Amino acid sequence: MGVATFQSSTRRGARALTVLACGLAAASLGGCGSISEKFAHTIADNPTVGLPAGTPERPANTLAYPAVHDMPPARPAALSGADQIKMENELMAARDRQQNLAGQPVSPPPTSYAAPPPARKPAQPAAAPAARPGSSSASTIY
Repeated sequence: MGVATFQSSTRRGARALTVLACGLAAASLGGCGSISEKFAHTIADNPTVGLPAGTPERPANTLAYPAVHDMPPARPAALSGADQIKMENELMAARDRQQNLAGQPVSPPPTSYAAPPPARKPAQPAAAPAARPGSSSASTIY
């Protein structure tokens, strides 16, 4: 009977220590959050640690919400076909100049992007091999 009492008291002691350790860990981590919030404003004003030189001052009154209603400026219109071809030609000429300077052979011009690739004829299915006499389709090779 003494052995069973010793084991149950050790289990209770281990559980108590585990609960105590978890409680201390939670309390210490919770304290870190409140300290960092209070400490953030004072450390930012310190000239040796805070913001770098030339940083603009913080606004006197902060906005409650971000300006989500402000729309970005309108995008420019897409290039027309002639402008697209002109830009591609300029880029290819710049690439060729760079390759000449580097001593590499000039790349061949790409095929036209405007022309679709030639249509391929669908492949005809191969004829099924003739069944051998005496064989069935359910037979296996094992």
